[in-house]
Amino acid sequence: MVYLKKVCPISMIFSNIFKKLFSVVFFLWISILGNSSNTVVYHDSLLKIIESEQSPDTLLFEAYFRLSWELKSSLPQQALDYANEALKLAEKLNRKSKIADALSHIGVIYWQMGNFNMALTYHLEANGIYAKIQDQIGIARSNTNLGIIFSSQSYYDRALDYYFKALKLYEEHNNPGGMAVVLNNIGMVYDYQRDYELAERYHLQSLEIKENLNDEKSIAFSYNNLGLVYQGLGKIEQAKEFFTKALNIRLELNDKREIASTYGNLGNLFYSLNDFTQSEQYLLNALELFYEVDDRSGIAKTYSSLGQLYKQWDDLNNATKYFHQSMDIAKEIGLNRMVTENYLNLSGVMQRIGDYKSAYQYQQEYIVMRDSIYSEESRRKIYELQFMYDHEQKESELQLLRKNEEISLLSTQRDKLLRNFLIVGVIMVLISLFLLYNRFLILRNSNNLLEKQKFEISESNAQLVELNHSLMEQKKMYEELNHKLNISNQKLKESESNLKEINATKDKFFSIISHDLRNPFASIVSFSRILKRDIINMSKEELSELALELDKSVLKIDNLLENLLQWSRTQTGKIKYKPEYIALHEIIKENLNLVHNNARDKNIKLVDSVDDDLAVWADRNMTDSVIRNLLSNALKYTEQGGEIVLSSYVKEHKAFISVKDDGVGIPEESKRKIFQSDSLHSTYGTMDEKGSGLGLLLCKEFVEKQGGEIFFESELGNGSVFTFSLPCEQF
Repeated sequence: MVYLKKVCPISMIFSNIFKKLFSVVFFLWISILGNSSNTVVYHDSLLKIIESEQSPDTLLFEAYFRLSWELKSSLPQQALDYANEALKLAEKLNRKSKIADALSHIGVIYWQMGNFNMALTYHLEANGIYAKIQDQIGIARSNTNLGIIFSSQSYYDRALDYYFKALKLYEEHNNPGGMAVVLNNIGMVYDYQRDYELAERYHLQSLEIKENLNDEKSIAFSYNNLGLVYQGLGKIEQAKEFFTKALNIRLELNDKREIASTYGNLGNLFYSLNDFTQSEQYLLNALELFYEVDDRSGIAKTYSSLGQLYKQWDDLNNATKYFHQSMDIAKEIGLNRMVTENYLNLSGVMQRIGDYKSAYQYQQEYIVMRDSIYSEESRRKIYELQFMYDHEQKESELQLLRKNEEISLLSTQRDKLLRNFLIVGVIMVLISLFLLYNRFLILRNSNNLLEKQKFEISESNAQLVELNHSLMEQKKMYEELNHKLNISNQKLKESESNLKEINATKDKFFSIISHDLRNPFASIVSFSRILKRDIINMSKEELSELALELDKSVLKIDNLLENLLQWSRTQTGKIKYKPEYIALHEIIKENLNLVHNNARDKNIKLVDSVDDDLAVWADRNMTDSVIRNLLSNALKYTEQGGEIVLSSYVKEHKAFISVKDDGVGIPEESKRKIFQSDSLHSTYGTMDEKGSGLGLLLCKEFVEKQGGEIFFESELGNGSVFTFSLPCEQF
């Protein structure tokens, strides 16, 4: 306003005092409105501060910052604009703490929008400023945000590193709110890794703190995450209860982004219950809200879930469309894990359509993308280290300038002190030389006497050394002789053991060749004679039936010979252990396809409940042989119309895979013979299938060779469950 230009200095002083008083009142008013339910009035009040020409910069910063924070979940782009304005004001005020707060908040918005690279850049810059000004709570908050970014991109080790650093700082400064957030995020990491027991423990600790603080929004996060944990544990009713609690709170708070997240979780829960109609409704509701808040990460995940749903409905066109849409967004924002899953899902869809060329191409893209995740992690680590190095370099340069100034101020005093020290030093050196000369004369006389005594002692020592050397030679000779005898005894024991094993192997080979191979070969001979004698008079139906029986006999011989070959190679050490990271569901799908026809012949239902994301550090061929033999046994001993279920879980960094059947079970007297090579045991299947007993022995040797274990539970008449474990990572 024009008249303000002519105000006198005293008036200006009063004006500044008035502005500061005005700011304090406004802050109190904003706090009261922000804690009330009247959100519209609160937003309008902040907008009035921004539009007012009388508002000081400190008050404008708070208004932009608070308004951005309130809008980040509903209008993220507008929130980002307000946050950038707050950053400009903080830089204008040259307030380091507020600059760091604004940078950190911008990083949160970019993370919610799915732009992880930008989020990482802003959080690292904020972290550097917090470290420089020694704001421990700011560092803890920044470490928490960095952990969230790395967790979103499946770099769980790095995420946990940042989370535990943040937790330590919050505990040292007795900040329960920060501790609750970090404990919640640690629980989410263990949930992603399928370690549900640890996840539950951290989420319950977080929930206890939040309930003491009466923080409804944070309590909703814990309810939602506990729902995910109980869903992973198979406690469906508890999962549904916690999801519902979280949804009720978020609906009351009108937190659209988190409402969408809970809708998505409920959609996935009903999908697991085969209630596909309810699942579709929740997923579509989630998708609509994610679009409203521009959460591309949530959109990508929801598209993927819808693709899975329509794939289950055999609506392969819609499934393909949603997988492609999820893929496009995931590639754009850097959701590497989601890209990998979509390649795998599209490969499965193309295979069902019959487009094997595309299925193969997507499978190859999946393998390449899976392998590239590790190199991407290295690039991000280098980027982070480079950023921190640049920041520390600048800080070192500033410290060096300050040191130079201090050195220049002290240089004059140093010269004076040096001159005085030199004078005193010369005097001390002269005194020391005199004392040293006297000491030298005394020592020279003493040394002459010591040299004479030393010569006499050395002669005595030489005689003792010669005697000791002689004794040592004799001792060494006895020790070598004793060592050779021990080696000979050990070799004799090993030879005896090897001979027993070779003899047992020979007996088993002869037993299998004489008995187990004889029956199918006898069937083949019998069928060939019938063909030779009656082929002209036989009808097509009889020929077809005879060919089917002949094929079964040949398959029995082929399976038996394959197990014999594998077993003999393990005994002679010709099978080499070549571990790598493999996706278990690929091997399981291949083996399910192999036994599909046999299962159809016996009207047996095959159920695959193994986690599609489960990866292990194992030898592909050995693992394939284990799964094939366990599936074959399950089919053999399951009655017509039965069911075989494959499932998995992770515990203590190991993946456990189970093959469960509802077949005839194993008698008590046969259980102790299952994995013994000296008493191989087999029984007839439900359709008189006969085995050699080698399959389970192969399974045991292959699993243990890979650092796992195999065990079983069985009840006569109620089926069996065979379970084996493999490491999830290189050891």
